[in-house]
Amino acid sequence: MDCAFWTTAATAVSAVSSLFYLAVLGTFAAGVARMRVRGEKDRVAPDGRWPSASVAVPLRNEERNLGKTLEALAAQDYPGEWEVICVDDRSDDATPRLLAEFAASHPRFSVLTVPADAPETPSPKKRALEKAFSAAKGEILMTIDADCLPPERWLRSMVSNFRAGIDIVQGPKRILPGKGILSKVQALETLGFTLIEGAFFTLGKPMLASAPSLAYRRSVYDASGGLAALEGLVSGDDDMLVQRMSRHAAGVAYNADPEAQVRTWPAETWREFFSQRARWASNGTRYESRLYVLMLAAIYLFFVFLAASVPLAAATGIPALLLPLATKVAVDLVFLALGARKLRSLGLLPAYPPTLLVQVVVVLWAPLAGAFGWYRWKGKSAAGSAAR
Repeated sequence: MDCAFWTTAATAVSAVSSLFYLAVLGTFAAGVARMRVRGEKDRVAPDGRWPSASVAVPLRNEERNLGKTLEALAAQDYPGEWEVICVDDRSDDATPRLLAEFAASHPRFSVLTVPADAPETPSPKKRALEKAFSAAKGEILMTIDADCLPPERWLRSMVSNFRAGIDIVQGPKRILPGKGILSKVQALETLGFTLIEGAFFTLGKPMLASAPSLAYRRSVYDASGGLAALEGLVSGDDDMLVQRMSRHAAGVAYNADPEAQVRTWPAETWREFFSQRARWASNGTRYESRLYVLMLAAIYLFFVFLAASVPLAAATGIPALLLPLATKVAVDLVFLALGARKLRSLGLLPAYPPTLLVQVVVVLWAPLAGAFGWYRWKGKSAAGSAAR
């Protein structure tokens, strides 16, 4: 085969991959465009009454930020009955003492403990959440991570979405501001994740979800088999669970309330960042939705070609090979700007160039690292990892 054939083939692949990415991000953008920004007038009792709510907080060695998280949860202004159930998963720092002292002076808070001699499990976080939900009294079950800060209106805002016909609600999150480039990259990356979650939920097809701000009716959780049905998987206490629950849900909603964004601390080192992303990607082929797995595989292939296109274009002198990169940059910026405006996060956009470079590396590396267990969680190797 002559050079002309390969040139034509490469140009065709470039065009097809660009159209694919345009279709995917275009769909997400359509979902974000339909997201209605909620405000004070929307934080009212659903269907005339405030249902009881239980917030589950799994913890392991969280002494550094625990006090701030507990204080933020205690400051919630929710009008109905509510409780916070903290589950200490075999912490060996000051976490147990801090929890006991806080619960002693805050009657809404209770503390459960996973015994130190509990058997190893691929997902200790799911076990901790299941323990919390077994003791929960609320009609609405909610999750938040121990390294997160919920705003005062978070609980009210989330539960106000549970009007008739809504059984699962995903809320927004953002990275706490920092000075380094790693913090800025994580902030913009998290905005992207948040907007994709919002697009899926707004379009009524929840595929991506995140535990730092997630709520669902107990009835739907029980009908799905709960987290016990996913116990053998490292990750999935959020998106896999939501995908399963959505089969039993009458409807889902995204809580696009800028003043209800849960804030979370960023990973402090690049090693921690990449380990976290590998853990998140560890179950990429185990989703029950084959269509979702196929989409993830296609996106991975797009990034493979994207990474190869720049050196190929330089080597061959074919500008058309840069079409995927040009398409990605243009569509990404439109998508991010559209969502950032709704969530009052436009100030994050200048970090796009370094975030793009990091994203390419993460997308290509994390699925392989996750599959081979090249990551750690809370000082443990993949064998003892918990979900995010």
